[in-house]
Amino acid sequence: MTRAGRDSWTEPVKGAAIVMVVLFHVIQYLGDAGVDVMLGRVKALGELFPLPAFFLVAGLAAAGHPGLPVVEVWRRRALPIAYVYLLWSALRTVVYLLVPALPYGDSDLPPLDWRTIALLPVWPSSSYWFLYALVVFIMVRRLVCRVPPAVQLAGAAVLSALFAGGWVRVDNLGWNRIAVLFVFFLVGALCGQRIKAFVRGSRPWFLLPLGAALLVLFAGLLLGLRAVPFVPLLAQLLAVTVGILAIAWLPAGRLRDGLATVGTQAFRVYLVHLFAVVLVALALRTFYPDVPRVVDVALQFVVTGVVLWLSLRFSTFSGRWRWLYVPPKALTTPRARRPRPAVTGASERPTPAARRP
Repeated sequence: MTRAGRDSWTEPVKGAAIVMVVLFHVIQYLGDAGVDVMLGRVKALGELFPLPAFFLVAGLAAAGHPGLPVVEVWRRRALPIAYVYLLWSALRTVVYLLVPALPYGDSDLPPLDWRTIALLPVWPSSSYWFLYALVVFIMVRRLVCRVPPAVQLAGAAVLSALFAGGWVRVDNLGWNRIAVLFVFFLVGALCGQRIKAFVRGSRPWFLLPLGAALLVLFAGLLLGLRAVPFVPLLAQLLAVTVGILAIAWLPAGRLRDGLATVGTQAFRVYLVHLFAVVLVALALRTFYPDVPRVVDVALQFVVTGVVLWLSLRFSTFSGRWRWLYVPPKALTTPRARRPRPAVTGASERPTPAARRP
């Protein structure tokens, strides 16, 4: 693997993460539809990598934000994401108005509950909380940029440990995950150059001890160590490290290129895929017959592939509708200040003789 190959891991990592997110939701919704989901352990392992990896990569892109004024960070970075969050949350409401029977998974409130709509600015919906989290992370990162990096990371790690272990909880899926995952955004923003240098200088054999340690921690989580402070966080950090190294050392070829292609469209796939998943789950809940377990397991992978294909196709097709992904320029373009009229100096005032007719 060339040095250039090891430096171009961010898009494949995003691709692998969004594939796992889609699989996670397929397992969740198909299980609610009565499909025998035999991948429960795999789903639990998948919880350790995709979202922490997403936020770490997002943090890499936010490393330069402290150099901008707070207003500029909001206007150029956070506001476009807030626009997409509110727009797609509204589109989700419209879809459920048209098809009220759609399953809604682990939502804190039903999609058509008035509180779901009214509280969107402060109470993130379970479907698009990821976008809400990005807005919060970008702005908090800018506001605390003068705090020493070690203090930022330590505070975020403690917050993650408290929420991941169940010591502190709120009745909102989004806020709970925001508290758990903020540390990964900060790691990307504050340690980006060190992470890239580590990956660049890594060797394939690094995966052996790190992978073994990850399996031990994962077994501990299954045995009840989740409530032990910092164990879930350590497991997530190891999972992200193993995942990044495995993808960085993945040979060039169709798999790596495919993950990179999906990674470039990960944002749009995230927005679209749940609509396809819930429609498939509704159909299976209505028409799915009793079948052997091996068919149920295969079905989860087939549905994941179909949902990814549909999401990518829609991403390409909907590119002509920029308003779905990009706010109007009026929202992100600062208003031009009107020039003040020049004040006439005392020396330029006409003399009394000049004013006479």
